[in-house]
Amino acid sequence: MGEVISFLPSCEFYFNLGMTAFSKSNYKKAITYLERAQTLAHTDDDYVFANCQLAICLQYDNRYNEAIQRLEKLNLHYGEHHPEIQYFLANCYAFMNEFKRSLEYVKGYLASGQQEFKHEATDLLSQLHHEQGNF
Repeated sequence: MGEVISFLPSCEFYFNLGMTAFSKSNYKKAITYLERAQTLAHTDDDYVFANCQLAICLQYDNRYNEAIQRLEKLNLHYGEHHPEIQYFLANCYAFMNEFKRSLEYVKGYLASGQQEFKHEATDLLSQLHHEQGNF
């Protein structure tokens, strides 16, 4: 008779499944896995990370309003220690053609001094300045 193997799902397990689905452009499956991952997060950092990735998947699935709602809530509670949330918000608002809101968030991110998305944020800022005539 076979051995019984216990399985304890974790945030990391579902996060990895979500990212694998995302890399295959299976956004609905990625969203399902990342929703599960964020419920299993044991630290604020894991919770924020899983939710940011979930928001990115929502964005890729053209669910911009849901992504923005999730990111705005995250920013309210965790933004002080996670300025990258502002970069993700700036990106979402840019896709929604809400350039003024996007500009506010990208400037906030760049002012934070965080370097992780500095290059991407600088590119976005440049694009937003180019779009300023369309406000």
